[in-house]
Amino acid sequence: MDDDSTQDIQQVDDDEALFRRVIQIWIQKKDDGTLKLSSASYNQRTGDISVDIASKTTPEKSIKGAPALVELLAKVPKDLGHPVVEAPIEEDLECGIEANPAHALITGKMNKAHAKKLAVASSWAILPC
Repeated sequence: MDDDSTQDIQQVDDDEALFRRVIQIWIQKKDDGTLKLSSASYNQRTGDISVDIASKTTPEKSIKGAPALVELLAKVPKDLGHPVVEAPIEEDLECGIEANPAHALITGKMNKAHAKKLAVASSWAILPC
């Protein structure tokens, strides 16, 4: 028997770029002075990883007050067995939630090896100040 609820979930195409907001503790400075993204940025053991679909937003909208933003192709997590699904957020003025039609989720339990591969495959869309 098919589960109709899973058929309604829209997978993100492999070639779609994703934006991920980066908090300060995920930014590491290498010995040569260049910046490196920590694998902790994708090591969300408590749930799915929140991203934005780049073609549906701008880096400036996606960063939303975070110090930096990275970009990753959806193919990378998908090739590791982590589906990327659209999860638009509807506006809820009573709760102070802004609409975000670009929102998506990298799903599935993330292990350290996969988190590291995602971090390495990410590039800076907006560098921290």
